[in-house]
Amino acid sequence: MPDRVSVGALTRAFPPELVDRVVATTDTRELRRRLLPARLVVYFVLALWLFRGPNCGYGRVLVKLVDALYHRRRGQQLLEGVLDPDGWVDAGGGRRWRPPHISSLSRARARLGADPLHMLFDEVAGPVGAPDAAGVFCRGLRVVSMDGSTTDVPDTSENDEYFGRPSNATRDGAFPQVRWVVAAESGTGALIGATFGPYTVGEQTLARDLLPAFCAEMLVLADRNFLGHALARDVLATGAHILWRASASFRLTPIAVLADGTYLAQLHPRRKADGPPITVRVIEYTVHTSSAGSDAEDTSELFCLVTDLLDVEAYPALDLAGAYPMRWECETVIGHHKTDMGQGMAVLRSKDPEGVAQEMWALFAVYQAIHTLIGAAVDATGIPPDQISFPHALAAATDSVTAGFPPSES
Repeated sequence: MPDRVSVGALTRAFPPELVDRVVATTDTRELRRRLLPARLVVYFVLALWLFRGPNCGYGRVLVKLVDALYHRRRGQQLLEGVLDPDGWVDAGGGRRWRPPHISSLSRARARLGADPLHMLFDEVAGPVGAPDAAGVFCRGLRVVSMDGSTTDVPDTSENDEYFGRPSNATRDGAFPQVRWVVAAESGTGALIGATFGPYTVGEQTLARDLLPAFCAEMLVLADRNFLGHALARDVLATGAHILWRASASFRLTPIAVLADGTYLAQLHPRRKADGPPITVRVIEYTVHTSSAGSDAEDTSELFCLVTDLLDVEAYPALDLAGAYPMRWECETVIGHHKTDMGQGMAVLRSKDPEGVAQEMWALFAVYQAIHTLIGAAVDATGIPPDQISFPHALAAATDSVTAGFPPSES
């Protein structure tokens, strides 16, 4: 019976054969047949991110996964007059099964570890926007946004020692925090890469873990926290292009003014061993807005963008400036992670770093699976992806689990 458990609609992204292959590759399959085989534990860890509201502890989440199957077997026993008082039911193949104790779920998570969920995310991560999808491309380049955030983890000595916590001159923060950085396809919000680490590790350092996700014909957007010679050099080495904002204090000395009013400057390395300077094009602009029926005009702060796209005719400054707001799609992605999938649960469940890692990879995997469903809806209906509600898609995916649809016995 545990082999027939699924995660509803998300089983499309995580079919049993994929989960079994991940478990086998990471060598985390159980050594003997248990009440909680590895496949069921993987689905359980994923489902923890679908059910995050009140009264959704371990036991309740497992019940949502197995309830329909288990009670169907219990009902058969009742009709046959052989109801087992200890809750055992026929699980098929000459085996019996009953819901395990909550402590067994904790031990099962520890046995599984983080690697299977990491590999599962790697299997589903990637862009989903079609070549003609609106809001996905700029001048033939697939637009990707990079940004980061932090999440509280339980206040245990292990988590505190590994992750660290924010502090100021007077006191430490209430919880240790995990810092994470994601790269998302603008226009669809699909994740092409994700990483995380201790709070004490900066976003630029973590961003290097995303380099394998970048490739030629991508335009990577990032805010002022990421601009620097070393990271720009590494991203450009992947074949991708950059369009990053510079802070007001970042020094960019013009070396040539181009025909469209933009200018060339150089990003200098901190050390000669870091490589030669990188010549970039700097685009400075302000945004002017006015209210309907009013002659008054508001002017924004000065925006300063840095890019390696030097050809003013192939990549007009106005097009690049118009593309930069697509970076805020990544803010929306972070919001979905922290609000829609968090359900007000600001702190993760895990009391040790390995458990936190397992939860984070599961979070990214479930988020990406929902975007796979959204992509299928886009293909089927032609509705633009930005018009499909992520919270509604999340609710639909969650409802499909509670409906208890088992995979085919074949």
